[in-house]
Parts: sequence; C-alpha cells; structure tokens
Amino acid sequence: MSEKDDCQRCHGLKARCDEAFAKHPNSCSHAVWHVIKGYLPTQPYMTANALVTTLFTDPRWQEVRVFEVGKLANEGVLVVGGMIENNHGHVIVVYPGPPKSSGGYHYADRKTGKMEEARSLGVYPLAMSTSMGTWPGARSKGDKTVMDPWPNKFDRVRFWKYVGP
Repeated sequence: MSEKDDCQRCHGLKARCDEAFAKHPNSCSHAVWHVIKGYLPTQPYMTANALVTTLFTDPRWQEVRVFEVGKLANEGVLVVGGMIENNHGHVIVVYPGPPKSSGGYHYADRKTGKMEEARSLGVYPLAMSTSMGTWPGARSKGDKTVMDPWPNKFDRVRFWKYVGP
C-alpha cells in the first residue's frame, strides 16, 4: 500500500467516525457499529459487552496492543477498543491523528460536586467515543484519547484491528 492509499483510508475512517459521533451521541455500541458497517456491512448490531465478547473469538478481528493502535488508525485500519463491565460495557474506535496527553477536561467530583480537571496519565492515541453516561472522558470526536473513557481501569481495556474475511 502506498502512503496515498493510507491517507485516503485514514480520511475515510475519520469521516465514518465523525458521522457515528453525530448520529449516535448517546450510545457507544451504536456509534461503533456505524463505523464497523463501513468496513463490514453485514455486521449485526451488538451491545458493547456482546461486541467485546465477539471480538475475542471472531477471526476477522485480531487483538493488538495499545502502542500499535495509533499507527494503525493513521493508516486507515479500523481499530475497536473495549471493556466488558457488569451492566454496560464500553467500546470506542481509535481515531486517526497525532497522539496527545490524556486528561485536561473537567468533571464534577462525585463526593464533593466540586469541578476538577482530569489529570494526564500519559500520551495516547485519539478516540471516537460516545456514551449514555455522564463521564466527560467517554465523549470524544478525536479530542480525547483512548485512555480517557477508562482512566481508572485502562489496564482492562483491549483493542482489535479489523483484518477482514
């Protein structure tokens, strides 16, 4: 593949992520599904927990490590990240662009109600993420990182790249 092909695929991935963010601002699983359907039109809708469970075993997806995901997204490769949780899991798409520091956004402390600024936990690739929840780190149109939805649980998040049929 040429650099020009990578650039075209990268722009396509970014456009699909932007569409998903606009169409499904309150549902991570619907937003990620929207992006996946651009690569795999027959993909059925699944909740976040069901999708993550499927990604572990579906041969069309290959698990990758976090330090690889930014480069892959910048080449236009679809990378989905996620974590299973008791009630509702969460899934994201790695968004093309340069890595940046996590944190830097504001949130209300659950105990005091006082506004706090999320501290940086390092430099990470960007994310497209929507959510029905109130955590501001879980909403990103490439302005937050893959770390921000899960600052206290990031060690449990896994990533998969789409490798095709």
